[in-house]
Formats: sequence, C-alpha cells, structure tokens
Amino acid sequence: MTSRPVHTSPMTPRTCLQRAITALIGLSMIILLSGCQTFNFSPDSVQVTGPSAHGTALVPFRLVGDDQPDWLIPADGLAPELTVTRQTEKTDQDTNWLSVLLYAVTLTLVPAHDEHIYTDSYELSWQGEPLVKSEIEYTIDTYFTLYFPTALFFGSLDSGPAIQQQIARDYVYDFHKSHVLTVIDQQREEFERTDPQTRTELADYLLGPGQNSVYRPSALTRLAELAPKEGALAYHAEHVSLPGYIQVLPESDQAWLIGPQGLNGFDLQAKLNQGVAADELLVQVLNAYPKDEDAIPVVVNSQITDIRQFPSGYYNGMTDNHREILKAGALPAGLVDRMTNKAPDPQLLMAARSGKLRDANGNIRIPTQEELLEQLVRHDNQGQYMSPYTSDDVLAEWVNSAINANIGATAGTGVGAVAGAYLGEKALEQIPFVGGFLGGAVGAEIGKSVGRQTAISASGGWEAIRASSDRSFDDIASMARYLKEKYGTTGNYSDAMNATRQIYPELAEVLAQVR
Repeated sequence: MTSRPVHTSPMTPRTCLQRAITALIGLSMIILLSGCQTFNFSPDSVQVTGPSAHGTALVPFRLVGDDQPDWLIPADGLAPELTVTRQTEKTDQDTNWLSVLLYAVTLTLVPAHDEHIYTDSYELSWQGEPLVKSEIEYTIDTYFTLYFPTALFFGSLDSGPAIQQQIARDYVYDFHKSHVLTVIDQQREEFERTDPQTRTELADYLLGPGQNSVYRPSALTRLAELAPKEGALAYHAEHVSLPGYIQVLPESDQAWLIGPQGLNGFDLQAKLNQGVAADELLVQVLNAYPKDEDAIPVVVNSQITDIRQFPSGYYNGMTDNHREILKAGALPAGLVDRMTNKAPDPQLLMAARSGKLRDANGNIRIPTQEELLEQLVRHDNQGQYMSPYTSDDVLAEWVNSAINANIGATAGTGVGAVAGAYLGEKALEQIPFVGGFLGGAVGAEIGKSVGRQTAISASGGWEAIRASSDRSFDDIASMARYLKEKYGTTGNYSDAMNATRQIYPELAEVLAQVR
C-alpha cells in the first residue's frame, strides 16, 4: 500500500490578519480586565487664600536648612542663623463610602475612591523654637478598580503617589512664600513701631510681641550688648530666663550660666564664696537631676532620638569647653565634672552623702564606675551577708562545698531545698495542725527555713561560712548589685548564685530587680 503525500495550503493574508486581530483583542481583554489604580492631586483641596505677597524681603537673619529661598535676603552677613525646614506628612485618610457601595454593586466598574490628606509645612526656627510657620493641607485622590480600567478616567496610570505629592508641593510653595513674607512684614512693622532700645524696653518686647518673631535674635543680642563691663555676669544672670539669651553670649559667659537655677557655675561660685562646702553643693547637683518622667524625647528629622531634653533646663548645651572654662575659673573640678545631663549613679549619690568623694589631698573626686562598685562591698566578714566570692575573685570554700553537695540543683519554693529538707517536711507532716498547712504560705515559710538550715549544714556550717569569707555586705541590695555587675558574665556565676540563694533566699527577688 502506497502512502499519499500530504498537501498543506499556504496561509492567506486574510487568515493572518484575522489571527492577529484575535490576539490583539485577547491581549486587550487581559489588560482591560486587569483593573488599575490611579492617583490625582486636587488643587481645589487647598483651602487657603491664594498667594498675595510677592517679591523679596530684607531680613535680619541668614537661613540654613532644607531650602535656600532667594526671596529672603539677609541684611547683614553676620546676622544670626535661622533654620528653615520643609516637611510633608500624611495626616488623615477619608474613604468615600458611596463609591465603595457603587464599586460593589457594579462589580468594580465604578472605582472605589479614597482621599489621602497631607499637611505640608514650611517653618523658620531659631534654637529649636519656631518663629514663622506655614501649614497647608492638600488631598491626593486614589481611584481603584479590579476588573475594569475606568479608574483611568479619574487619574493617570503612570503617575504614582510620589509624583502627585511633588506636583502638590510645587503647587503650594507659592502659598508658603506668600504667608511667610506676610508674617515677616507684620513682625517688622511691630519691631519698628516698638523700637526697643533700653534694657526694660528690650525685655518687655522679648516677653511680648517678640516671643515668636524673626527679630527676637537681634533683640536678644542688643540686650546682651547693654551689659556693663564690670559685673557683666551678674547682669546676664538676670536675663537667663529669656529663651535664647544664653546662646547670644560669648562662650566664656555661657559656661557660667548654663544649668538649673541656683546650680549653674555663677550660682555655685557665689555659694562657695559664702562658705558653703563643695561636698554639699555636689549633693545638691546630684539630687537636682530630673526624674525620668520629667524628660522628653527629642525629635530629629521626624525620628525620636535617644537624646533626652529636660524641660527644667538642667545642663543642656554644656560642652567640654564650657567645663574647662569653669575649671580655669577655679570652680572645683569634681563639681564641674558632674555638671552634665548624665543620670547620677545611685552609688555615687550614696557616696556623696557619706563623704566618700575626696582624694588623698582632700579634693572632690568623682569615682569611676569600678570604684563606685567596690564601695558596695566590705573587705571583711563582719557584714550581714557573706560574699560567695573572695577578694581573689574565686569562689569561697563554703560555696564549693554547697556545689559539691548539689545544693540548689533540686531547690524549690516550698518545703525543702535538698533531700534533707524533704525528710524534714515529712517529719513536720506528722504534727497535727502544722501538717495541714504544708504546701500553703505557712508551709512554704517553714520549708524555706528548713531548706536554709540544710543548705548551711551542707556548706560546712555557719562558722565555716564566715571563716572562709573575706568579703561581705551590709545589705542585700548592695550584695545583689555587686555580684551581678561584677560576676554576672563569669562561667561559675549561675552555680554560685544557686548555692548563695539557699543561704539567703531573699537574694533571688532582689537579683531579678537589678538592672
């Protein structure tokens, strides 16, 4: 049987065109059914009066920061520096629920509509205090459809939220410019009308209309320049409560005036001259440290930093150069070293109160952290609590005995710390009334006592414990802190604490509280 040849007819141009059209329709359907999301900035959402002030302004400051506007011209090259910041943040979102309903009813043919509300701010500040601020709200609309491209009729597919935000920022810039120029013009008219010249006039202006004015730095500088040559520090001290006053002073004067009232260098020196002991002043400085709840976090570039600013003023802005100036001015170095915003160590405060902060020459000296830690421990065995470590930083013999006896390995919070305590519990159970309370609060206390005595016996007895200890503590808090800070990372710390807690059951809770 002979096979016949297979004949194929060539594809006609019409057939190719039909297939191409079919493919194109299929691709279009895929695109059309894929849905889309679009964004659109709405100029009508800017609910402020249109720009009215134009041109430029001659101002008593120079600008640093996010923007360098050519419409604010410094009148003096040595004018104080103001910081300009421009920030945009999303402040709210509003969903159009009618559009959501129609979106569902029409099977996503009608786009769901959201309004994203932003606040754009433009601010001039000095020493962290705002002097001129312009805030403008605007809206970026978002349209979304799942199966249909109808969202394209309300926004642009290739224009994302970042592009629309930039369009909005460019649009509102003239509004900011108009507002800033208007406010500065008003502040200039107020300053020129008041024209403060004398000490009293300047102080009144700074406490009144000049509190939030770009002319504030100039007025503060003018007030500082009125200080007499003799007694300038006393003059400045009368005005340090004016925000920003210290910052316009020379560094040599700043050093003596930074700090809380009564505890800056000027006041401390005056008290020393009156005969107040430096030790007493040091205790005052330590006690004046603000509580944690009085401190507030500082926000830098929209991020909360670890730096903490104290509302009371404390020693904000005190630098090492300032401290060197104070020391050169004969203020005791040990006192100056504590003029910081660093929280005082509790042991440092205790040492100051007990007069342990003087060196061999009688000068105030701030101990190191290691030295402060060593002040917690007695170098004898006469304290109430024996140290599990000797002065050679090795385990005391009684601790080794306890570890060898496996003290602590089977310890519990109820009756008994070891097998001997367990036997003691069984004996107590045979006593009427007492046995009924075992396992409860009374039983637990009795068990602790029995367990402690068993642990003491396993460690060689109380006399052996004291005899093999050459260091001790007067209170359990000092013991817990010292042991944890000095030996907490050593390999035998866990075993030592297990054994020591059986001798001193209260140590466990105190150790847990040590930070």
